[in-house]
Amino acid sequence: MAEQNNNSYPMIPEKNWWAIRNKFKASMPTTVTPSYITTLLSLGSDASANSNVIYPMKRMGLLDDENKPTALANDWRLDDKYGEACSVIIRNVYPTELLELFPNSTVDRNSAKNWFMRNGVGQVAANKMVALFILLKSGEIKEKEISQKKSVAATKGARKQSSNVAASAQVTERLENKDLPPLNINSRAVRPNLHIDLQIHISPDSTPEQIETIFASMAKHFYGEDGK
Repeated sequence: MAEQNNNSYPMIPEKNWWAIRNKFKASMPTTVTPSYITTLLSLGSDASANSNVIYPMKRMGLLDDENKPTALANDWRLDDKYGEACSVIIRNVYPTELLELFPNSTVDRNSAKNWFMRNGVGQVAANKMVALFILLKSGEIKEKEISQKKSVAATKGARKQSSNVAASAQVTERLENKDLPPLNINSRAVRPNLHIDLQIHISPDSTPEQIETIFASMAKHFYGEDGK
């Protein structure tokens, strides 16, 4: 454990954290320049990229002094090594006192914020530091689950909306245009799918003609057929 005398700890928004990691997963950059970061995250200036991303990544050991990704960065981008990489970052960055106060993956946000503020930072900065600390302590790849849930929800929503719009348009057209023939409610296109279980009790004394009559009547009433 390397004890820290500097009261400033890394602050990277969660959205940027996952955006950078996803980019590293797709293609590991040779050097992480301010231009690379400003383009990737749509930041306003190179100074913002340096102070808000590159310096924190150096502090965590993800970039070396020449802004080149380290071996730890390579582990960090791999799903099966992500949790272990987060543990290494935690040991490299945060003091023993903080880690002893929060030894588990679950961190009380308010208590952690108070610790950072007592060590000389303001409330806004403390909140950002706590957010990254909690993200690292969890060691979980959350963006995959969130992306999948959003994708599934969006697909279901789009299908439902498309179906509702089509049905609404059909009804509106019929109401506004009296020359159109009425909707055929018996059409298979709009017929609801029903599942019916029938139990038929036929007397052993029934003749074949009577049995035939029973089934012909069923076909007429349930399927609109004449039984012939």
